[in-house]
Amino acid sequence: MILRRAIGSTILVLTCFAGTAHAEEAPAATEPAASAVAPSAQPPPAESHRTAWPWIVMGTGIALVVTAAVVEVHAVKEDDRREADEVKLFSLPQGDPQRKELQASAQSHDDSATNGRTAALIVGTVGFLAMAGAVVWWFVEGGSSAPAASASNGTTKAQTKALKPSFVPSLAPGYAGATLGATF
Repeated sequence: MILRRAIGSTILVLTCFAGTAHAEEAPAATEPAASAVAPSAQPPPAESHRTAWPWIVMGTGIALVVTAAVVEVHAVKEDDRREADEVKLFSLPQGDPQRKELQASAQSHDDSATNGRTAALIVGTVGFLAMAGAVVWWFVEGGSSAPAASASNGTTKAQTKALKPSFVPSLAPGYAGATLGATF
């Protein structure tokens, strides 16, 4: 049930962010007439190639991490209830008829806490991976495209510095990892 709530809240967040992504897109500005531009004017700044999707994925990751935190808090409360039932259980004598009810209640709270922790771990891991993926995606998309040759100062695209991300997986016996780097 807790996992269903986590998935439901994730779908809700995705729906909200997907709806706002289309609303944020603005129509392209019209260019001024050619006669209004002075011949010595500098070229307009390069347009950004970044999209809203890394931000959407980042928001989804944050929502998943928050959901995992809420599920973990619920699991801690269930664990406290189990502990309270066990304290009551040990205070009762062996032949008391309430012992079976308290044992069942303690077991139910223990199962709920275990399932909540598992759900929180899975949802939180997916959230952190989504956030990391969004950061990588944002850098990979790049900023703006530089023109092939700039007329104002004579530099070429080869002379301009660009950020180049690199991702190298590493595997060895007993080890699995990756290295994320950037050169510019």
